[in-house]
Amino acid sequence: MSVPAPRRLGRPPAIDSAETRERILDAARRAFAHYGFDAATNKDIAEEVGITTGAIYHYFESKADLYIEVFKEVQELVYGAFEVAAAEHVSLRDRLVAILDTSVELNRSDSSIAGFVVGVSLEADRHEELASRLAEVRRLSGRFFRSLVQSAIDSGELAPDTDVQTTVDMILSITSGLARFSASVNDLERHRRVTVMVEHLICGELFMATRPAPTAAL
Repeated sequence: MSVPAPRRLGRPPAIDSAETRERILDAARRAFAHYGFDAATNKDIAEEVGITTGAIYHYFESKADLYIEVFKEVQELVYGAFEVAAAEHVSLRDRLVAILDTSVELNRSDSSIAGFVVGVSLEADRHEELASRLAEVRRLSGRFFRSLVQSAIDSGELAPDTDVQTTVDMILSITSGLARFSASVNDLERHRRVTVMVEHLICGELFMATRPAPTAAL
């Protein structure tokens, strides 16, 4: 006798609601990272979670709402980890190195995080209904790095006339550029090695002129 296929969930009981919502967000992040906003379908997401397509709308009113909620969760995850890493250091230089090390570990644990993030700007350009909502969420990254830069100015690590916004833009260019590189090459070890080289550059250790001279043989 054939065994009937497990029935997909429709509207889940309240006790399972939070867990199901989280599973939808996880599946959606992977789908958006791999296919992009337009090509990712509710059917793909629902099949991975094991629910009906219609059940997604018990949690998210639209595909755009789902995308925004994925982005919020990714931002909270990434910058929560960055805050923990930065809190263990005092100087901006050491904080940036710790943040870059953390980004490597995040990418190693789930490469769909970087894959999703690098697509956000493109989707904002393509979809007007996403642009303003994404911009609101992205302010989190600017506030985080702005506080680090301002702290470095206040402590004297950076010059008093340092342009805060330009410095933040530079840092974001580095972090987003590394994420884009990781997503494009799909090679965790190459991403790690390139990140280490960027850390050497930040610490002034990349060029030979800044390295300690070799000790002369006796």
